[in-house]
Amino acid sequence: MRVLAFALLTVLLPAAASAGTDIAATCYQTCADSTHSTPEYKACVARAADKADQLLNESYKKLQDAAVSADAKDMRQSPGVQLGYLKDAQKQWIAYRDSACTFEDSLAFGGTSIGSNYSSCLCALS
Repeated sequence: MRVLAFALLTVLLPAAASAGTDIAATCYQTCADSTHSTPEYKACVARAADKADQLLNESYKKLQDAAVSADAKDMRQSPGVQLGYLKDAQKQWIAYRDSACTFEDSLAFGGTSIGSNYSSCLCALS
């Protein structure tokens, strides 16, 4: 039963963290509507990206706690093994996210949206 609960947590926590979150509104439209200049917009999307990253870190911590609190007998391996897999997955996800956002930011071709494209992407993918 605990194995099933842990598996569900692994799948559902990221969805729960973003539940009720409209990515377009959170990462783009709110900033576009509430700012009047490119520097203000860039600062706004950077704050949105920071908040999204904080939510991602909170979800990661919950998954770590779930792995530690899971009964090792039910998991048939030590929580350290699960934590290692989780850490590897998180590192790979962050590497993918950062690479994808670097690519998206490069699509500005040196224009004024450089930097804000990166932050908006981080917000959307975190």
